[in-house]
Amino acid sequence: MDDFVNKIFKNKIFDKVKMKKFGFKKSGRNFVYSENILNNQFEFYIQVIDTKNIETRLTDTQTKDIYTLHLVEDAAGTFVGEVRDSYKNILEEIAQNCCNDTFFIFPQSNRIADLIKEKYCDSPEFLWEKFPGFGVFRNPCSKKWYGLISNIDKSKIDKNSKGKIEILNIKLDKDEIQDLLKQKGFYPAYHMNKQSWITIILDETLCDKKIMTLIEKSHYFSNFKN
Repeated sequence: MDDFVNKIFKNKIFDKVKMKKFGFKKSGRNFVYSENILNNQFEFYIQVIDTKNIETRLTDTQTKDIYTLHLVEDAAGTFVGEVRDSYKNILEEIAQNCCNDTFFIFPQSNRIADLIKEKYCDSPEFLWEKFPGFGVFRNPCSKKWYGLISNIDKSKIDKNSKGKIEILNIKLDKDEIQDLLKQKGFYPAYHMNKQSWITIILDETLCDKKIMTLIEKSHYFSNFKN
């Protein structure tokens, strides 16, 4: 995905009903949409794969060549600027009309955030400008954290893996932490006290129900100010 797509669709997920209403057509498991822009000089095409991954292209309607200068940051000139603006505008229109806002990147992270909101009426707090995807769940009575969802490279918790993931840090009894670390999906706490916190990978390794059971324990600990 290019920089425009990454920025405009960050923390958004496509809604199939809204997509169909906008004009997207189903193609296998994917959805596609196209329209001509800039007085029919270009065909804009977008394909949404599994409601998250996005592929786009601009095609010159006369030559049938793929146009890419609008994606080159240093490319200047009135025409390139017009193409770039038109491309950005249609992406923003699609995002506004076909997507729902989300707090996080991956589906399980957003489901967990929704379940926390439903159970405790708490929404994540995004405290750091440098780390915009790091969301803290705080007990409003004690002001203590009981959860932190963050996005990192998997190599930070597993030297043999890489790629962007989201994780959840929660606070538990130290004996339970040691038992859980023997199970798949659990890791020593990332950037937290490893004696009292543990990291859970949010990649569907663990079911939502099990994660919420552990969050309930972490929330219990957050009731105590000391």
